[in-house]
Amino acid sequence: MMTTAGFIVRMLLTLLTVFGTYNPSGYSYWHWIRMEDAGDWTLKLFAGTLIVFLLYTHILATWRSMKLIGVSMVVISYLTAVWTLWDHDLLDLNDPTTVTLTLLSGVTVVLGLGFLWSLVRYRLSGQVDSQNVIPP
Repeated sequence: MMTTAGFIVRMLLTLLTVFGTYNPSGYSYWHWIRMEDAGDWTLKLFAGTLIVFLLYTHILATWRSMKLIGVSMVVISYLTAVWTLWDHDLLDLNDPTTVTLTLLSGVTVVLGLGFLWSLVRYRLSGQVDSQNVIPP
């Protein structure tokens, strides 16, 4: 059953996964493994494994729930929104940091909606999930 809290938690998990992997602020997994000190390599390996698992889960859930047409529709919708913001001078795409954040936000939107879409589809279609069936 999808609730508002479940929606927010799943979107935050996606946001933390994508922006935790890389972001231009310098505080990400990418920056952490590129640091000069070789300490805590086992912790870095564990964190990397966890990030790969989360990204794989998100990508698989997105592909299974939305397929190519759904992912394409979300990407096109996101790109037209970015284009509109850029056209109205609300987004400066000449700044590399803004471009990076815009791309990362797009990945977050695509993976987040894909992660949620199967729940939304069940809710909109009125289908019954096996977890919601009350045994006789």
